[in-house]
Amino acid sequence: MSNRIGFEFPLDSSGQWDGFNEPGMEHFAGNPLEHLGRETVQNSLDARISPEHPARVTFSLIEVSTAEIPGFEELREAIGRCAAAATDESPRAVQFFETAKAQLARRKVRVLQVSDTRTTGVTGPCTNGRPYYALMKATGQSRKTSVDATGSFGIGKFAPYTVSSLRTVFVTTVWGSPSNHLQHYVQGKSILMSHCDTDGEVRRGTGFWGVRRGCMPVDTCDGLPGWLRRDDLHGRLDANSQGTTLHIFGFAAQKKWRQILAASIAENFFGAVHRGQLEVDIDGQILITRETLGQLLSDLSIEEAMSTQKGEPEKFRCARDYLRTLGDSSEITLEESQQLHLGSCELRILVGEGLPKGVAVLRNGMFITDELSRLRSFSNFKEFAAVLECNSERGNELLRAMEPPRHDDFEPDRLPAELARKGRVALYELTKWVRSMLQRHAIDPVSDVTTIDELTDYFADETDEGQPSSREEDPAGGIIIRARRRLTKKDNRTAWSQREGNGESPGDGAGEADGAEGGRSSERNDSGGNSTDFGHGETDIGGRTALLLGNVRAIPLSSTVRRVAFTPVQSGTLRLQLQDSGADTNRRLRVLAASAGRVVDGEITGLEAAVGERIMLEVELESAFNGTLKVAADAV
Repeated sequence: MSNRIGFEFPLDSSGQWDGFNEPGMEHFAGNPLEHLGRETVQNSLDARISPEHPARVTFSLIEVSTAEIPGFEELREAIGRCAAAATDESPRAVQFFETAKAQLARRKVRVLQVSDTRTTGVTGPCTNGRPYYALMKATGQSRKTSVDATGSFGIGKFAPYTVSSLRTVFVTTVWGSPSNHLQHYVQGKSILMSHCDTDGEVRRGTGFWGVRRGCMPVDTCDGLPGWLRRDDLHGRLDANSQGTTLHIFGFAAQKKWRQILAASIAENFFGAVHRGQLEVDIDGQILITRETLGQLLSDLSIEEAMSTQKGEPEKFRCARDYLRTLGDSSEITLEESQQLHLGSCELRILVGEGLPKGVAVLRNGMFITDELSRLRSFSNFKEFAAVLECNSERGNELLRAMEPPRHDDFEPDRLPAELARKGRVALYELTKWVRSMLQRHAIDPVSDVTTIDELTDYFADETDEGQPSSREEDPAGGIIIRARRRLTKKDNRTAWSQREGNGESPGDGAGEADGAEGGRSSERNDSGGNSTDFGHGETDIGGRTALLLGNVRAIPLSSTVRRVAFTPVQSGTLRLQLQDSGADTNRRLRVLAASAGRVVDGEITGLEAAVGERIMLEVELESAFNGTLKVAADAV
């Protein structure tokens, strides 16, 4: 090749210095192999050409003679000069460049190739605003052509460099111009550190192999070694050539890297693989397709290999369970909702023993998180696995905009101020709906009466010869639970108190329940029998018509969450207000969320009640509360 092509580390005339620690690379330093699989496959999935055919990604480990590496001598010289400059940096930098020099002294270099097909390639030309420029030259810029793109920050492009012991990656891509003419680009990039050339001039830490002037890609296959090219045996470009190959120099292969890489891809893209959007071949030894995915996630040798990674093998096992929810089994429940800001969303629920009690959130087939706020704690639920997805384009755009660079959460505060509230409301309404669906399908209904045949010899059924009793028995025996009058200090309004008494009294639609046992206090009835009496009549609660409640119970599930149960004594549409019964003035407790009805201004409204039918709901308070809870109800 001519002298116009080679490695070029641009002169730095600004007086700056590029240190060894590159922030983009440090972002993925914790688990580089896992991030390599997630980021490279994500880019290929984003570039898929046809919805009818899966993108195919192939990982191949090869050895390349140093004589076949373009610009090898220039790269070796630059690394040597960086090694000299690293003495003023950190011991880590010194060690890296000494190791790199030793690798380049060998006859061959290991290269990991990551190649995709059935994709668009990285679209050029190499000008600002185009995807190719964003990949190779821009910082913090992402130019995805698909509206369904899973990436958004442009930081993922640093992931391949974290597994290169030379911090050098070559890119070969074939992309189609607007006139459908295929073009072939090849360019190398090294992320090293600032160093001085033979003239003492400071050179930038990032250098490029290609056309020296302007650091541009080579747009011809002439003179390139076969392993760098994507054309066919006759030097022609066709539809099979289109796509991208990353060549990662000095691949730092760890033990069982193929299994770890396969598991990482399966964990992150089981949704896309299951739906036939993605296929992955890892060095000809592990094939990930819709047909093999279930077997791979059940492979104990792969699970064992993952046990050395952070958060594993639990994440691997969870992915196996989440995959089951995407099947067609009759055991799977599908719920759908039209959300205000997110549009169409669906939730798939599988209930069964050994499942993780988790909700996996997928976006365009990629796993985002199963630790979404408000969907983490399910202590009183049956074991289940659930998968949540948004099916609307506008909804996915909003979710994507809330994701951090690692795409593992949703953070509304990342949005512009005018959209942040919209994001928070969208997530709140979504998680509220999901939790209500899980309460419907993953919590056993509570029955007022349970028949235990083993005890029939000791206790008679008192309702055998008449109507079902409305009494609430105390397990200690012989205790009457009745309503009795209680006056408030403020306005002498009557209150329904869920305590024992010896007579009937009107109520104000309120029922008390303490945190553990529903506010029960026990008194012996002189008659020796047990009964439950409801108050009758109506009174005014702050200008609103009260409805009576009976048998109020509140069980604490956490410092902010209570399960509230009661029996209305007349039918209607209720509005509930929760109060601190221990305060002199029954201080109002604001409700943040509820499993039934709607939360408006800290109260639960729109709750349909039928006389005598037990109502149970889960409520989340705005702040922690450990006192006695009072439930006040009025007609809407």
